[in-house]
Amino acid sequence: MKRVFIASFVFFLFTFQARAYYDFDSKLQQAYTNIIRLRFAEGKSLLEKEHIEKPGNHLTLLFENYIDFLTGFITEEENDFVALKKKSAQRMKIISKDKDDPSSPFHLYVQAEIIIQEAMLKVKFKEQVSAATDIRKAYRLIEKNEAIFPTFILNKKLVGFLHVLVGAVPKEYHWLVEMAGMDGTVPQGTSELMDLYDHIEGTEFSCYRDELLFYLGNIHNSFAKNEAHGEKILERMLPAAQQSPLIRYCYANVAMKMGKNEDALEVLNQPISVEGVFPFNFLSYKEGLARLRKLDFSGEQDFRTFISRFKGKNYIKAAWQKIAWIAFLKGDIRQYHECMFKVRDSGTQLVDEDKEAMTESAGNELPNALLLRSRLLFDGGYYRESLAEIAGKSLDSFPLYRDQLELTYRFGRIMQKLRQVDKAMEYYMQTLKNGAGSRYYFAANSALLLGMIYEERNEPEKAKAYFEQCLSLDNHEYQNSIDQKAQAGLDRLKDAAE
Repeated sequence: MKRVFIASFVFFLFTFQARAYYDFDSKLQQAYTNIIRLRFAEGKSLLEKEHIEKPGNHLTLLFENYIDFLTGFITEEENDFVALKKKSAQRMKIISKDKDDPSSPFHLYVQAEIIIQEAMLKVKFKEQVSAATDIRKAYRLIEKNEAIFPTFILNKKLVGFLHVLVGAVPKEYHWLVEMAGMDGTVPQGTSELMDLYDHIEGTEFSCYRDELLFYLGNIHNSFAKNEAHGEKILERMLPAAQQSPLIRYCYANVAMKMGKNEDALEVLNQPISVEGVFPFNFLSYKEGLARLRKLDFSGEQDFRTFISRFKGKNYIKAAWQKIAWIAFLKGDIRQYHECMFKVRDSGTQLVDEDKEAMTESAGNELPNALLLRSRLLFDGGYYRESLAEIAGKSLDSFPLYRDQLELTYRFGRIMQKLRQVDKAMEYYMQTLKNGAGSRYYFAANSALLLGMIYEERNEPEKAKAYFEQCLSLDNHEYQNSIDQKAQAGLDRLKDAAE
């Protein structure tokens, strides 16, 4: 009888300890903070301790998934992607068992988060249809969780992110969104994420602010037009950039997008401890680009460092293109061609920068040195220096059709930044008229910028017309990113009218 009692007690104790639950305790908060700052070893150590002390706490599975997701997202290596898919499936199987605690708001949230992380990697590895199916699953899970636990604050992180994701779907995949019954816009999702950032401080989830900043920075970089909004994001990111490689990269992206090249370089050059930090080689690419945009050719070494260390898919072609540009601007035409051959033979064509590099490598014409220098200086925010490169030049000075389009487009961009907006509009309209049927991006982006100017002037009908004209132009460079921005403009106009 005594043995039966002891055996029953041990079984009860084991069952009680093994029952799944979700406890976002201080150890997991610290583990998450380390993981999001790419200190994977420290994060894993804390997760292992949590496993021992609280074997039933299934939140450890989510943060283990974060490590695998970030590893695959940063390395872009097939083996890491395959490992993530396998481990995610195992974690989902464990979490979805009946013995998990369905009374916790984390139960559905964790499943949705893991599904979204896998979907994001599937997009990177061109598994769009499967990714769309996953996003639909996550969308339904978080909708259900919101209905059951409307006050659970982390719901807003996934809801906002999913609304941005749905709103940013390229037009060739709109049928998937409609079929899945999902809705959302970039402005809607951005507003939700901003609101969450403002209200999460002082809660147990305040450690999520770095992740929210990463989302908001990338959204602003891709879609936003409001410079005051960008300034606010930069101000918030600056302290975090000293400790987080992800935020440092994001800060540099936003600063460079806003023409604050010197600010980006200052942050990129700040010392940061690399001991125990997972390698984030994109920082080398970004630093090389920031140097090149001020015509500092020492950036070549940054690009070569990136190429030698990064074993993934993206920005390899773009890095070789930038090295080729440096050679060309230094007068070394032979090395320019050698680097352009490397553009053809390396990397992939998934992101716009790599597509542009491949297009240039396939052509027979050399770049125009004046336009290239002007473009680089403009992209760095050195607007008067950019203007000085092409000031007084007429279309007749540029025999190539591509260069003529770029000249009027570049004058328009410079005039707009120098606050001579009416002159800028004239140049944009000229570019749009002359280049609407071309494969170059100058006409489409001119239409987009005209839409934004009219939106700023509170002339919604004219703004709408130019956004729609932008979307009507097909088969040009940067198609997806320009279309996404035009669609975001239409969404803003629609929201303002309601």
